[in-house]
Amino acid sequence: MSSTAQKFAKRGFLVVLTLLVLFVVIPYGYAAITGTADTGTAGFSIINSAAKSVYCASGRGPVTSILVVQLGLIGFFVILSYAIGDRLPAIFSTFKRGGWHILAFLLLIALPFFIAWLTDSSVCFRGKAFFWQSIFIDVFILAILAISYNLMFGFAGVISFGHALFFGLGAYTVGLLMLHLAFPWYLAILSALIVGIIIALVKGFVGLRIRGLYFALFTLAFAEVFFILAGNRIMVDITGAEDGFTFAVPDWLNMTKNRFFFYYLALAALVVAFIVVRRLINSPTGRVMHAMRDNEDRAQMLGYNTFYFKLIAIITAGVLAAGAGVLRGLALKGASPSVLGLDFTINPLLMVIIGGMGTFVGPIIGAFGLRLIEQFLRDSIWTVGGIEVNIGERWALILGVIFIVSVMIFPHGIVGTWYSKGLNTLAGWKRLLRLSKE
Repeated sequence: MSSTAQKFAKRGFLVVLTLLVLFVVIPYGYAAITGTADTGTAGFSIINSAAKSVYCASGRGPVTSILVVQLGLIGFFVILSYAIGDRLPAIFSTFKRGGWHILAFLLLIALPFFIAWLTDSSVCFRGKAFFWQSIFIDVFILAILAISYNLMFGFAGVISFGHALFFGLGAYTVGLLMLHLAFPWYLAILSALIVGIIIALVKGFVGLRIRGLYFALFTLAFAEVFFILAGNRIMVDITGAEDGFTFAVPDWLNMTKNRFFFYYLALAALVVAFIVVRRLINSPTGRVMHAMRDNEDRAQMLGYNTFYFKLIAIITAGVLAAGAGVLRGLALKGASPSVLGLDFTINPLLMVIIGGMGTFVGPIIGAFGLRLIEQFLRDSIWTVGGIEVNIGERWALILGVIFIVSVMIFPHGIVGTWYSKGLNTLAGWKRLLRLSKE
């Protein structure tokens, strides 16, 4: 990376960090100053309890109003940077290069408060906002799983039918270690990630000797071994067999008691996964993965050992998927053989295909789209000509039809089709401005 590029990257990081701090500190600080602390608290608990008395209130509160103003200002600067960014100070290049990503991230930070406003509920207590936080936690976890699958399949060209293995082992490892060996939460999480690395190494070193469809079938068989083992009655005292098991987690990691915090924990994990994959693919290693995906023989002819680059992709994807499994295990405070099943391989594959294979944002859009549409269809009852139609009874069929239609409309996925058609956001804003002047 050149010195100029490094300077822009450092400046962009500082801008994003400053925005994040201001976006979080300003509403939290206002809530802490204007709120009323609980009696008997001391130290930081005084500040936190005072802030909670404000941001836990139902409906639209001052915190929501502050977030709306902040998002409006940031959105204005993002649009301005895309429209006339070349004539603005260099700092606006950060908004021009990643403004929509920044805006989407900040919107997700504010989302619980917006839902609380629209549903007249609280972000801290049971209600609509509390319920939808659990839905979005599930979306974030599935998005991390889709990102990890996209790294293997979309960027490195490694087809796997057993990616749920890493996801399930992450949930099982963290749970079993905390349940049977009384591991503290941080050691259990670290051990689960290490198990993901070990399994990826074994899977890679053994399976990558096979190529093409045979490797995909090997990964499926490899994952099925663990799926059958987890549900076997022989392991009932350890894993609970087909019923699974539950385990206790600290209160601050308990999604039932502290869902508001867990929402932001899952969101932070999604951002970390996105940044890791983006940095990897934009590095020289990632460029080799692109070449290997497009033409492995040519990459080998140029002197690259594609075996090791595939292994890097499998290990990184395995760790990310194991991390997603850890989050799911902690969120549900348990695990069952279903997390090792084929559904958690097929679903991320569908999310990648719908969002856009080999794109950074595509898997996230696919995860949001599929999971939220599924949630909407499950609870829908439509009235047509006085006749009630329970969509929830046929949600899987309708979701399949939506998937087929989306593939027909977006043959390269939503994001992939956007890029392949040459659609340009900057040019669109410039045309819009010219039309408004006329």
